[in-house]
Amino acid sequence: MEANLAIRPQGFDIEQVRQAVGKSYLREKTEFMHSSDNVIELIEAFGQLMSREEIEFGAEPLAGLHVAGMMLFMLHHNDLASTQVQRTLFMQRCFDYMACTEETHVHELCTQILSLLDLNQSDNMLNLILCCRNASTLGTMAQIVSSCLLWAMLDKLTDLGFDEYRLRPYSELMMAIAMVNPLVYLQNYLHSLNLIVRVIAGLLIAGPYGSTEKLRNEVGVPQDMLEFPNADAAVLFRWLNTIVEELRDELQLRDAHVQERMIILETSCELMKLVHAHLAEFYQRMYSIGDFEDDGFVSDQQCDNDTDFEWLL
Repeated sequence: MEANLAIRPQGFDIEQVRQAVGKSYLREKTEFMHSSDNVIELIEAFGQLMSREEIEFGAEPLAGLHVAGMMLFMLHHNDLASTQVQRTLFMQRCFDYMACTEETHVHELCTQILSLLDLNQSDNMLNLILCCRNASTLGTMAQIVSSCLLWAMLDKLTDLGFDEYRLRPYSELMMAIAMVNPLVYLQNYLHSLNLIVRVIAGLLIAGPYGSTEKLRNEVGVPQDMLEFPNADAAVLFRWLNTIVEELRDELQLRDAHVQERMIILETSCELMKLVHAHLAEFYQRMYSIGDFEDDGFVSDQQCDNDTDFEWLL
């Protein structure tokens, strides 16, 4: 994966979409894919299949539909802004079509989706990460599948040993953090670190830092499974801070990786801001009112439990 220099999501081209759908269970129903490269026309053609219920229930046919929805959403074409609404609504419709959140079905569905997308190509993974971030806000099924795919990508990047695609407690992010030494990755696995930071951000946005009400009320996911413990968030913040501090020291380097360093710095800072915003209540518990100066900043006086969080002082 390090050999591929894609460092930002660029979107899929039409041939990639055709190849993926052509490998799917829908290949015989989607001959229209080869007669047009207009995204709106393709969306309408898939829409007719759904309206006529020509796509039956099952992991294989629905995986082909979900892949079509995600790849057309991420299709690179002229005038992206003018088709944004149609592409978003189409992806939402694909996820909602014959939606079933039963755990075994979701696992089989994600297995089929990943068989259609070559995640050994980093540009595909970058596109899928961004797509999952966007899809996770579109409905319950989209949120579940997006989360499972993001966990699958984190597993692929860090070899966590997951054996099924399902929702997981967010405390399991700590296993990846423990395995990824920022100092080692910045020197030897820069591109993998770029992807890992993006996946972690996607997981938090798709789960505890997004909306989880429907997962609780409609699917019955336990509340504690949808929370990212504040103590773990503090560890993640420290991990990101190490990345940022090291990258700042390396910005003067002018080699083939300078652009990727800048992008990792950008994405790490973005995620740090997100984590920091959700730690406000945690800070208030750590420090008494007297620990804050008049300007709102934490004073230099240590609190009782500062030995565990020296990096915050």
